[in-house]
Amino acid sequence: MKIVQLSLKKAIKLFLLSISWTIMSQSHAQIASIGNIKSSEIIQKNQIVTPNSNSSPSLLELQQATISQNPELKARYASNDSAKSNIDIAKTAWYPNVSMTIGKTYGRGEGNFKNTNVVPSKVNETGKMGFSITQNLYDPTIKFDIEQAKLSHQASKYALSQIHDELTNRIVSLFLDILVNQAQIDLLKRQHMAVDAQKIQAQKSFDVGIVSITDVKEAEAKADKIRSQLAALEWQLKTKQQELAILTGGLTINPTDYHSSTKILPDIKAEDIEQWQMMITDQNMAVQQALVEYQLAKLDTKKQDHQYYPKVQFVVENSRNFEPITDAGHKTYSNNKWEWSAGVQLNINLHNTNTNSAQTRKIRAEENLKYQNYLVAKEQQTVELNRTFYQILSSIAEYQGLYAADQSARTALSANQLGYQVGMRTNIDVLEAQTKVYEANRDKLVAWYDSWKNYIKLNQIAGTLTSEQLIQIDNLLRQTVGNDTNADIDKFGMLPSISTIELVAPTSKYKNL
Repeated sequence: MKIVQLSLKKAIKLFLLSISWTIMSQSHAQIASIGNIKSSEIIQKNQIVTPNSNSSPSLLELQQATISQNPELKARYASNDSAKSNIDIAKTAWYPNVSMTIGKTYGRGEGNFKNTNVVPSKVNETGKMGFSITQNLYDPTIKFDIEQAKLSHQASKYALSQIHDELTNRIVSLFLDILVNQAQIDLLKRQHMAVDAQKIQAQKSFDVGIVSITDVKEAEAKADKIRSQLAALEWQLKTKQQELAILTGGLTINPTDYHSSTKILPDIKAEDIEQWQMMITDQNMAVQQALVEYQLAKLDTKKQDHQYYPKVQFVVENSRNFEPITDAGHKTYSNNKWEWSAGVQLNINLHNTNTNSAQTRKIRAEENLKYQNYLVAKEQQTVELNRTFYQILSSIAEYQGLYAADQSARTALSANQLGYQVGMRTNIDVLEAQTKVYEANRDKLVAWYDSWKNYIKLNQIAGTLTSEQLIQIDNLLRQTVGNDTNADIDKFGMLPSISTIELVAPTSKYKNL
């Protein structure tokens, strides 16, 4: 028998240990899930991929690394979970309420107790115990509480989406800033090589007495200026790479992994503005959040108006009284039986501090405030969308203009170089022509990168930013440079030979990007 009892105790112990181990495992899993943001709720059809050690991480990998560890986004996820729990809490108002009462009271007074041997007493005690069940049958304010909890959860989701899109836009901006910064560095290095070559030529001409020492000093001054610009750009590049590494938790990119044609531009036209503006009302996250907050304020007003509406409850009570009588150290109890009662209860609010006219005016004023905030948010987002939209068009137009200017500047440079060799042009003319070529290419690259940067921002404002766009942008920037010498393909803006340049009109692609 003892063996059986010991085995049973041991089995129960092992069973309890297994249950506690399962609970601990689930708790650890839940804690781990808090540390790892569920990006699948926002980014679908894509999984986080470990970056290839031989190349820079993709734009999508950078974005996913950011949202997986960003503290602000984690806080928004926690707030969203809390708001979701409030829905279940609000629904519990329809659940029955069960309560139990146990009490004891003391009183003073004299009294005669018929048919007992108890003498008159100055102290008596009474006791009571029981329980009650209350079920709400009709209460309009409960319905409003549940609707408000659902709207609050929706507002939390919009706030979460805003942070997500803002982080994505920030990553894209840093990503493109790093590339354009490196492109400017490469351009300046090539310009520095050209200036050094011009300085050598000027030195040779000075040695044979064709030009004065001024030509040599002008080339040296130009080279010194370019070196200072290079130093500034390199520090800017390091700053942006460090900022990107902080956002992504240590990931950054190597700009040399990107080789793209800068002739593919966003496919956007001036007449598209109305289509983009229509998205503000239905898809912009800030506008949607302001609209939900206005709807919450409207529910507050409705709930205030329903404070005087009757509330119906079903009540069941069961109680038992105990009446001890104390006298000279003896107690005699009169034991009452359990008493049951059940019925429907009607409650009508006649007056309290929450239903006065001042409180009502305050709630209506707050509703009007939320409505005005909604209109302000809609106006601000529309203005920002218009500004971004026309910045894209401006960048495209600037790029196309600089494309033609670049060709003219190259022709002028070639002519000045030939003129300098035969004594028809000065060293200043050549240096100025070189500067114009490189400035045209620099501004052209900046305009190209700005057009895509603003295009991503435009999609963020319109609420149409998707992970597929990041993939297409990354693919666009990783295009393999071909060997077509008649096409103006730049590797970070590196200039082809002037003799091989042919003017080819820029193209637009990725209409749905």
